[in-house]
Amino acid sequence: MKKFLFILLVGLIPFLAKAQEEVNIDSLIINLKAEQHEALNNGDNQKFKEIGTSLERLTSFGEKEWLINYYLAYNYYRISNLIEDKEENKKYIEAAKKTIEKSIKEKDGFSESHALYSSILGLEIGIKPHLGMQNGIKSGKEIAKAHKLDPNNPRAYLIEGISALYTPAMFGGGVAKALEKLNKAETLYKLQEEDTGIYPDWGWDNVYVWLGKVYGKKGEKEKEIEFYNKALEVNPNNGWAKKLLGDE
Repeated sequence: MKKFLFILLVGLIPFLAKAQEEVNIDSLIINLKAEQHEALNNGDNQKFKEIGTSLERLTSFGEKEWLINYYLAYNYYRISNLIEDKEENKKYIEAAKKTIEKSIKEKDGFSESHALYSSILGLEIGIKPHLGMQNGIKSGKEIAKAHKLDPNNPRAYLIEGISALYTPAMFGGGVAKALEKLNKAETLYKLQEEDTGIYPDWGWDNVYVWLGKVYGKKGEKEKEIEFYNKALEVNPNNGWAKKLLGDE
């Protein structure tokens, strides 16, 4: 019986390999990117969890695993932003960190992974304050690496701008620094190709949301509203901008 099962499994190997070859990984990644975009528009935590399951399965194909792990880490990162329960939030931040580290280990020269890692390290400080200094230094190194690998990566400047907004001026942050980085991100998003294929393209609309928040912090209400409306010009379905404008 054991011999029969062994022969059966050996006979199935070519068919299983062929089935994997026929799967168009690029198309699946592009579809999952679109689903992530929709889930972010709607703040749909459950949808992100479903996408995460699909991405976890996709890693088993062994093709472009570094990029799939990037999107999986991004998925965990987004879930952590939508969860209020502290323990569950901690679980997803830790999962995001572990997964992006795996992506970087698989391919170190991808600017997007280092930029996302920088932001995840910042989130980790919120759940483990004792890591403040250590993660702060490491986060700075990761964003610097992201810039070096791709000086025109708009997401690196977006992430840096968000970080600056929540970092005191005495430690290199502050409103002025946040404005500088977010304005740079806006410029680079305008130069970004419309169709980036399998590679990341998120964030353009949210640059304007964050610019609105910066001006709100400065007490400039008219400019704050102006930028929330700009976010909707880029993406009319941005639920966050709608909520901030009181449209939902």
